[in-house]
Amino acid sequence: MNKLMFKLVFLGFFSVPSWAFADSANDEEFCAQLNDAKTEMEDTLLRIKQRKQNDSAFLKALNNSQKQWMQYVDAELLMQFPSKQFIDYGSVLPMCQCVTRLGLVQERIVTLKQWLEPVMEGDVCTGSKR
Repeated sequence: MNKLMFKLVFLGFFSVPSWAFADSANDEEFCAQLNDAKTEMEDTLLRIKQRKQNDSAFLKALNNSQKQWMQYVDAELLMQFPSKQFIDYGSVLPMCQCVTRLGLVQERIVTLKQWLEPVMEGDVCTGSKR
């Protein structure tokens, strides 16, 4: 019986996919992607601000929007990982936080880039995007 149990445990260990063993390399990969995405977002914001430099009302609204968005990201992360105890999520928590933030930053980039793209003729709801 002990040999059978050993074989089951041994086979079970090796049948677990490699991604199930999160390590610092995975953390670093996803967090590096997050840093790249944040850089792209900041570059996009800078290009928008340069393009709209003479529109103080827009710039004020953009800055407020970005501040509110950052609070939204923090709230989303807190909702997804509400426990203050690291052990509740294990060693994958840093990676999971980077993955969650990465998705939100990528969505924000798509939203912001609308102010850099040409407006479709006839679209009457473009507002400040023109």
